[in-house]
Amino acid sequence: MKFAVVDLETTGGTAEVGRITEIGIVLLDDCEVVKTYSALVDPGMPIQPFVQHLTGITDEMVQGKPQFASIAEEVAELLKDRIFVAHNVLYDIKFMRTELKRCCIKIDPPRLCTVKISRRFFPGLPSYSLHKLTQALELPEFNHHRALDDALAAAEILKLAFNKVGPEKILKEVKNLSTPKKAKVEAI
Repeated sequence: MKFAVVDLETTGGTAEVGRITEIGIVLLDDCEVVKTYSALVDPGMPIQPFVQHLTGITDEMVQGKPQFASIAEEVAELLKDRIFVAHNVLYDIKFMRTELKRCCIKIDPPRLCTVKISRRFFPGLPSYSLHKLTQALELPEFNHHRALDDALAAAEILKLAFNKVGPEKILKEVKNLSTPKKAKVEAI
C-alpha cells in the first residue's frame, strides 16, 4: 500500500479563507519511508497570532517563501496514486483540496485518519491528540505543530497500526475507495 502522510500548518480559520503556511509529507510504501517533503509557504496573508504562538511560524518566517501556486504541481505529484493520511484527515484534505483547486488541480484521493485508526486499534487511551497519543504509544518525542514533524509522528502511528492489524484491516478503514485504489489527480 502506498501512503502520503500529510500535515499542514495554516493561517487559521477555514480552508475557504485560510491558507497553508507549511507542508510536511511522508511517503510510505507499506511501512517504509521512501521520501519526505517539507516546505514553508508564503500564504499571502497574515498568520493569526494564536497560530503563530501555537506553531512558532511567524509572518517573517514565510515572507519571501514560495506561494502555494509555485509548488502545487510538485505537491500534487507527491500525492498521486497514494492514500492521503493525516491526523484528523478532514482538516488537512479540505485545506489541500482548496489550495490545489485554486491552482486548477483537482484531487479526490482515498483517505485515512490516524485519529480514527488509533481509536479503533489502540482503544482505551486517555487522549487521541497527536502529542498524547505518541506518548501513550511510547513513540519518540517530536517538535509539535510543525508540519514535517507532525507528519512523521502520524506516519509512526500508521506503521504501528499497520504492523498490529495488517494491511487488510487498514484498507477497510480507508474512505473514498469508490474511486480506484489510487488517488486521482487531474486538471480542472
